[in-house]
This record gives sequence, structure tokens and C-alpha cells, in this order.
Amino acid sequence: MTFFLRGLVAVLVAFAAPTTASAAPSSADAQTIDACLQAASEKAQSGVACIGIVADPCIESVKGKNSAADDSKACAARELAVWNARLQTALKESKAGGKDIAAAVTNSQASWSAASGRLCPVFDKLDPGASLGGANYCRLQETAMHVLVLERLAYAVNPH
Repeated sequence: MTFFLRGLVAVLVAFAAPTTASAAPSSADAQTIDACLQAASEKAQSGVACIGIVADPCIESVKGKNSAADDSKACAARELAVWNARLQTALKESKAGGKDIAAAVTNSQASWSAASGRLCPVFDKLDPGASLGGANYCRLQETAMHVLVLERLAYAVNPH
């Protein structure tokens, strides 16, 4: 059963991935997010303010262009690639907390992936001016929030 759930999670994560994100995150984008999260941690803050730190300025820079809808999706995909990489690490590290925690994380991940996979595509059906970044921006927000929770769990269950 556990093998089945791991396979299911892998499939669901793949479906929740952006359609326009690059395979690997930019190291500069990853460093920007890392620095923001580190600063938030030093202030005992959650890191929520770091969500969009790469995508938002990029989206702002493309507003008004004829290609703004596509460019804004690419902006969101850039940052989403970083959060997706963090997600994989957070999943692995949080599952190190033992059998019960690993099972809970696996089940939660499957539910989260399915829900995001159903919700986020709706944003591509909206007027692009009403939702720049479309489904990619939704995935960015959903993934980043999920990562922050999993990273907190991973920190709690692992020696530090």
C-alpha cells in the first residue's frame, strides 16, 4: 500500500507541476527566496511574505505589453520552479520523522496535489488582466504555502 501511495503522489505532483516552468530553478531565483526565508526566520516570521518575491516584480515589468499574459505565466513559472524544488526536499525531510509522520505526509500530499490540480487550471480560463500568471501563479501560491508547512514539519522532526 505504501508503494502505491508513493507512486500516486509522484503522479499527482507531476500533474500539479506548471506547464511552462523550466525543469530546473534559476540559482539566482533560489538564492532570492532563500535569503527572504532566512530573513523571515531571523525575525521569527512565517515566510509567507516571500511568496511572489521573484514572480511579482517580473509580472509588474511585463504589464502593458501585448505578450503580458504569456510573459506573466513565465514569470510565475520561474518562481514556481524554485518552490517545486523545495517541495521535493521538504517531502523527503519531513518523512524522516518516522512511519506515522511519513504516512500522514504521503496522504496529505496526495490530497493537496489533487486539490491544486483541480483548482489552479481555472485561473487560465479567466481574463488574463484579472489574473496575471494564470494557473502558474495559483500553483506558485499553493505550492509555496504547502512547502512552508512541510519545511516547518521537517524542522520539527529532524535533529538540528
